[in-house]
Amino acid sequence: MEEHNLLVVSDLHISEGLDPESGKFSPLEDFLFDDAFARFLRYHEEIRSQPRFGDRPWLLIINGDLFDFLQVVSLPQEGRLLQAVKGLERRKELSINERDYGLGTTAEESEWKLKQIARGHQHFFAALGWFVARGNHVAVVKGNHDVELHWPQVQERLVIEVERAYTRERLMIGDGLPVTLEECQAHIHFYPWFYYEPGRVYVEHGGQYEAANHFRDYLNPVMPDDRERIELPGGSLFVRYLFNKVEDVHPFADNVKPITRYLGWAFKTDPVRAIEILVTRGWVFLRAFWNVAHKTVASALHSARKQGQVGQPGPVPLPPEVAEKIAALAQRWVDASWQEWISSAVQGLLSLLMTLIIVTFVVLAGLTLAGGLSWMLVVYLGAAVLAYFLRRGLKRGLVYLFEGDYLLRAARGLERILKPAHMVRYIVIGHSHRAALERLEQAWYVNTGAWVPVYEEEGPIEGREELTFFRLARGYEGTPELLHWDDAAGAPARAVLR
Repeated sequence: MEEHNLLVVSDLHISEGLDPESGKFSPLEDFLFDDAFARFLRYHEEIRSQPRFGDRPWLLIINGDLFDFLQVVSLPQEGRLLQAVKGLERRKELSINERDYGLGTTAEESEWKLKQIARGHQHFFAALGWFVARGNHVAVVKGNHDVELHWPQVQERLVIEVERAYTRERLMIGDGLPVTLEECQAHIHFYPWFYYEPGRVYVEHGGQYEAANHFRDYLNPVMPDDRERIELPGGSLFVRYLFNKVEDVHPFADNVKPITRYLGWAFKTDPVRAIEILVTRGWVFLRAFWNVAHKTVASALHSARKQGQVGQPGPVPLPPEVAEKIAALAQRWVDASWQEWISSAVQGLLSLLMTLIIVTFVVLAGLTLAGGLSWMLVVYLGAAVLAYFLRRGLKRGLVYLFEGDYLLRAARGLERILKPAHMVRYIVIGHSHRAALERLEQAWYVNTGAWVPVYEEEGPIEGREELTFFRLARGYEGTPELLHWDDAAGAPARAVLR
């Protein structure tokens, strides 16, 4: 690949999108920025002739979770299509889980899901084709929501859909440079774990550093007893079996990071709706927990696996011993994940205890008022207010004590592993949906955030559209350009970090 400038985005979470027949979006769709993304690519093609970019082509790195295969839940039509994908004629022959939650993770099922995604996002795929037709490159790093890109035929399908969508759009508008399938194949690259340029940049999705989304063997994430299926981690199973079933009530559920924040928010700020969900859909929760527990136990029974050891079925752009150290770093974070559970348990118990104390003082104040003891009313109300502020202080203190940017800590570990022989200036991660920028000892840590609505822990659940990305001109070695795409302005601006 010739000298190039870099654009890095992550976490688009594209699923079934717009149904051309009904004109409606899938209720599970999170990515509604096809047009904005196309304008983002066109803008950067227009400015590449500027002196600082040297008219070099762009390499667009999509750093994990480009797609969300977990939220493709529709089924193939009965007959020849279902026969081609599943070897069955009728949907009633599918398993109960497949009928209720969508197809599984075999190569054939995953390829069909990608066709569905492309069908609902033709303009996005065409935009990638337009970008490639102008000599730019695209690098796709798989994440925990699109781990199905592990299958070669799914990668091939992505390239085919990009060429088809762009050609269809080009012929429809009667303008644009032609591009062949072979050119698309030469310009779209797949990386099974991370992207690395010596001395310049290391790019990894980051899901491996979180226990709920960790794969035992990221390079070969198949089930131990069924090599034709992907072995999904617990976090993916909860999305598949639980969140997909409650998103018609809270459509943002799977975008609140981590999962426990959504559950805590639901009972804290919308208790009536949360109880309603529990009462009317208790079976969904029970079934979700049963499915997750069953699959987790089944996986544990095949624990004849060697932790910290990495298979190498595909090319990795670092020596094997370095890759093994990176895998071991991720495993250490997962092994230490008990701290997260202790944090959640302690915060939950203290919050519940303080809430009970507040309620008790309020009730006592009411009883005192009824009894005519006005001076005790003031005492009890004052105690309730004091308990309320104490609860807030404890919560914030525990957040500071227990929580932090675990990906920042992972970046520090990566810096130690990479230096000095494989040192880079920028360590770029995604996954958490929280854009971040931090100076390490020698390198910079950059988190590219997300292209889906981002939800905060505090306050009302209201999504912000960050549309953040990292841009790196060839030869630049200064403070990272962490930007957000301002679609209304038609240009990027500095990302505002919170």
